[in-house]
Amino acid sequence: MTDEEKKRRLRVLMRSDLWLRDEGLTALLGALLLRIFIVTPLAAGGVFGRYGPLVLDLWLAFTLLSGVLAIGWRRKAAQVVGLAAVLLFALRLLGFAGNGSLGLVVDAVLTLFMLSALGLMVLWQIFREGPITRARVQGSIVIYLLLGLIWAEAYTLAANLDSEAFGGNLSGAGNMISARLTYFSFVTLTTVG
Repeated sequence: MTDEEKKRRLRVLMRSDLWLRDEGLTALLGALLLRIFIVTPLAAGGVFGRYGPLVLDLWLAFTLLSGVLAIGWRRKAAQVVGLAAVLLFALRLLGFAGNGSLGLVVDAVLTLFMLSALGLMVLWQIFREGPITRARVQGSIVIYLLLGLIWAEAYTLAANLDSEAFGGNLSGAGNMISARLTYFSFVTLTTVG
């Protein structure tokens, strides 16, 4: 093997991303589990104080962008979802999402789009050709958790479009509403409630 071939092989190995080796599914699963079971309840409980919404936004950004970057083999899809993520978080940082129902609806629609696109990309990764591995089974769990988050965002969208869409008390800070709707989504998805 010539030096040129060795260099080319090394470049190919360096470019091969984590996701194509299936370990990206494990990393995404960890990020989602932390988001759903640790970060959201802590933010709703006021542990992060006034920085709760920022922590939730940053963790969602970390989760979604790590998934998108890990799926770099679909450049166009990754670019579209990445652009939507940047737009969403720019709107959130500028305070647009908190200014009236239009901002909240745009926020929910963009988040729904990003979660759904990530879910479709993970589905493609799980069902691609190759052996069934532990990481692919973990990818199936990722899909299940993404479905819960997608429905939680859909409930948020419904609540923003119609304030009487849900019975019960949905008043309070955005963190608390988000945590309640995420809880409601997973309770419904697991048929516990």
